[in-house]
Parts: sequence; C-alpha cells; structure tokens
Amino acid sequence: MAQVQTVEALEGVVGSRPLGVMLKSLDSLDDHCVKLLACSSFAVLGYVDVDGQGRATAAGGPLGFARVVDATHLELRLDAPIPLNPTVGCGLLFFIPGLGETLRVNGHATLEGHTLRVTVEEAFVHCAKAIIRSGLWKSPKSTASDTRAAGTWGGDPEVHDWLSRTPFVALASWDAQGLADVSPKGDPTGFLRLDGARVAVPDRPGNRRTDTFHNVLEQSRVALLALIPGETRFLEVSGVASLSTEPSLLASMTVEGKVPKMALLLESHAARLHTSQAIVDAGLWDTARHVPASQLPKMSDVFIDHVRRSPQKGAAAATLRALASKKMMSWALDHDYRKNLY
Repeated sequence: MAQVQTVEALEGVVGSRPLGVMLKSLDSLDDHCVKLLACSSFAVLGYVDVDGQGRATAAGGPLGFARVVDATHLELRLDAPIPLNPTVGCGLLFFIPGLGETLRVNGHATLEGHTLRVTVEEAFVHCAKAIIRSGLWKSPKSTASDTRAAGTWGGDPEVHDWLSRTPFVALASWDAQGLADVSPKGDPTGFLRLDGARVAVPDRPGNRRTDTFHNVLEQSRVALLALIPGETRFLEVSGVASLSTEPSLLASMTVEGKVPKMALLLESHAARLHTSQAIVDAGLWDTARHVPASQLPKMSDVFIDHVRRSPQKGAAAATLRALASKKMMSWALDHDYRKNLY
C-alpha cells in the first residue's frame, strides 16, 4: 500500500501549510475565543493516559460549561475522572451547537477529581466544512443500509455498526514533543472504510493546516471519537496511524466526483463505546438549545482579527496582516463553503 512517510511527500500530496491559515493561531484566548466558549456546550478532549495510550473523551454541560479563568487558563468538569498523564499535551475541540466552526484549544492539563484545569498554549477557530459535510446539526434520521461504511470490523459487531453509521469523527494526535491537537472530520454517513481492526478516514478540503498528518509523521499514536446525531453515547478508538495514497482505497471514497488525495489509516488497539452524560447535559441534538446566530460573533471578523493578532513574525506575515479585509474574508468564506466542500 502506498504510504506517505515524510513531510516532503506529504506536502507533495496535499500542499504546504498556507501562511494565512497559520496566522489564525493564537497563543492565548482573545475576546472572540471567550465569546465562543460562552456559547459552547460540548467538547472532545484528546489526552494520553498513564499507560501511554492516546485517548479521547467527551465533556459538556450548559452553555459556558468551560470556565475561562484568564487568557491562558480554562476549567471544565468531566463526567468522571480520567487516567490523564499530565506530562503530555492535551487538545480540546469545542462545539457551538448550530454553528459550523469549532474552536480548537491545545495545551497541558491537570486533573483534580472531576475538574480538568487547562493551560492554554494555542487557540484557533477551525473552518465549518467538516460539520457542513456531516450534517451534524441537522435532525437525526435513520441510516439506509446502502449508505453504510464499506468493509468489515473484526471482533465487535456493535463497534462495526457504530463506525458504519457515524458521519463525524474527531481525531486526536500528538507530535514528537507531546503537543496535542484534535481535528474534526465529517462526511455523509458511510464515509469510513473498515478492514479488520483498521479504520480509513478520507482527507477532505478544510483549513489546510494538516496538523494531524504532520503529527502522525512524527509519532503514530492517535485516538478517534465518533458521534452519531441523536445518540447519547460515543465511540472511542485508540491506536496508531499511517497515511495512505493507495489509489483503490481513495477511489472508494469518491464523493460528488471528487477523490480524496489521502487517507489516514488507524490501526485499532482498543475500541470502547461510552454512555455520555456530557452529551445529555449539553443537549447536543436538541435544536431548541442551539445558539442563535445573533448571539455569535461574525466568523469573518473572528478570522481576520486572529490573523491581525497572531504573534508570528516576518515580512510575509506583516504583509498579510496589512492586507487582511473583513469584507473580503466574509465573501471568501461564503464562497469556499458553497463551492469547495470537496
């Protein structure tokens, strides 16, 4: 199977990281992040446990369940204590129900009882494409058998059924220094490919940061959390990952005539279905509890302000900041979401 094993090969397939996208990354929580957190009721947490395994779990509650202590510290309550290794980084993917964009917060954390205390080292807003493609916030509907994921899952038919029906997963990964990231991946139901204990996740157009892929090249530990709209459970899969450009695999993932350029292959070491009080407390699938657009910051303003506030230095970064336009960003986002989902 054709594998991608170097940064040069990766960038040859998916391109290099655009400077404008990387400028959206902050080293602390600004006012926009604080407002988005006040509207968030749910998050996926990626962490490493005391045995060194990549893990993923859910956290949630009423809007603003994650309390901002100051610009570099957050606190949130988990359903139950977790076997957190505090010496390795953790990542949080915050959801604002009804909104396509998510907030990604990376750093280190400690746990006191059920309370997770996070030191923020990076924060940025992710584009909406994964949630748009997955239809995550639409009313749940039954899954037709002909839309289920191709392939078979060894060992547990309940895990196979869940992977077959999910339209959305969050992937947690770590770089060689142990810094974490949690990235959203979404598509119509049946988008995963299953082979024994292996799950293939297609790469689709997004913000082009490719954090997950760069991390996998540095060290292969990953965790996946899969959601199904309407369900109050989630599936967690822990294992190791590699990157594939196998033509037959990619062709099997064609949507709207577009073949993904690459796929992540997760070799499962453990798969766990969890009942989640966090999903219940967040009212995740209750459209009546989705946040009205009038209460949210305008996302084009968020992106431009983050570019202007980025701590990144250099002449190219300074030029991009000077040229940043909220009007142009608003048009570009709308066009990208409508025309470039695949």
